[in-house]
Amino acid sequence: MLVLDGQTTQGLACVRSLGRAGHTVFVASPLRRPLAAWSRYCRAHFRLGDETIAAFAALRAWAQTQGVRVVLPQRERSCLLCDAERAQWEAAGIVVGCGPQDMLLHAFDKARTLELAAACGVRIPPTRFPRTLAEARAAAEAIGYPCILKPRFSDFWDGGRFQAEHGARYVPDHAGLEAGVAACRRGEAWPLIQGIVAGRGKGVFALCDHGEPVAWFGHERLRDVRPSGSGSSLRRSIPLDPRLREPAARLLAAMAWHGPVMVEFRDDGSGEPCLIEVNGRFWGSLELAIASGVDFPKLWVALLRGERVAATSAYETGVTLRWAWGDVKRLLYVVAGAPPGCPEPYPSVLQGLREVLGPQPVGTRSETWRSDDRWPGVGEWMQGIGGLGGLFRATFARRLRRAPPPSLSDVPKRATPTPGSQTPEVMRP
Repeated sequence: MLVLDGQTTQGLACVRSLGRAGHTVFVASPLRRPLAAWSRYCRAHFRLGDETIAAFAALRAWAQTQGVRVVLPQRERSCLLCDAERAQWEAAGIVVGCGPQDMLLHAFDKARTLELAAACGVRIPPTRFPRTLAEARAAAEAIGYPCILKPRFSDFWDGGRFQAEHGARYVPDHAGLEAGVAACRRGEAWPLIQGIVAGRGKGVFALCDHGEPVAWFGHERLRDVRPSGSGSSLRRSIPLDPRLREPAARLLAAMAWHGPVMVEFRDDGSGEPCLIEVNGRFWGSLELAIASGVDFPKLWVALLRGERVAATSAYETGVTLRWAWGDVKRLLYVVAGAPPGCPEPYPSVLQGLREVLGPQPVGTRSETWRSDDRWPGVGEWMQGIGGLGGLFRATFARRLRRAPPPSLSDVPKRATPTPGSQTPEVMRP
């Protein structure tokens, strides 16, 4: 087994799961010593020189010499790079652990996701899909400020490599709209403009066999890494809510989804849950599902090998895991202050310190440290501190250059969203 994106927590969870199941596991990552490579279950690590077609070709050649039979991408860009040369992977005798591009784009292209969800009767936020700055201004006025700008693709291929990731951003008023649109636009793919939906972020997690879920899991976020909304640093397994499962199942059937997937909603507990996004890959809190009794990586490998997987939704509830480095990152976001226009209550610095240094909920376990696999608990801090150093250096360099805020003239006019693809049609309002 070759687990990609070894710097991620889900990569570590996959390595441990498959290693315990008796598989020989290799890890690949752009980092010199990624988190998952610290695990006792990692046989060897391949350092990617880049995240490009050529770099993945070198990885594939190495994997073939190691006798790898399955490659498991953990992030969107790795899924797309593997799929771009799926035939070459298969010719090398290696099964690619993600679906084809047409299926992937149902989740990776946010416009396509929302269009399909609406057709399935799944509630979506107030959303507009502008194709010009004038349309963006009109859309924001129609939805109302503050609003949210979301890049149509989290990972966008510019023809040679992926562009830097830029997440959603709040726009408090019309003054910040143009710079926000420029920052989120990728080629012909203009960002989505959405209204803010009340409620808490809730997710359901599944493994699907060509549109049919064979495993389910549910958890609640107790702390987000970014207080304004993101993945979690503290989470607990909870019973699966049918109010979330049923619309998720309709959407996944319409997508004919094959593989692991997370469907995220916004829910205030009274009305119909509102779809936020679909993550068509393994998710950052994967270890919690495994610790609760749903071993998604093991089940996914079984499906990839053509084995029959019996449907299950039974698991232990009340299991709580903490990603310690995620709490450190959260503290840094707290110190930086709430982003402009953020409607969420924002914690104080004192509260952030208590979250990092204070007592945790009874029974809380570590995401990365295990008594039988301790070194990832060290690797988490080594990788995190190294990442912070790189971030500080990049920030300092930008300040020295005093780069102006982005404008639409800085955006490339033509680019393809995925390796080897054409830019898909932009969905109209």
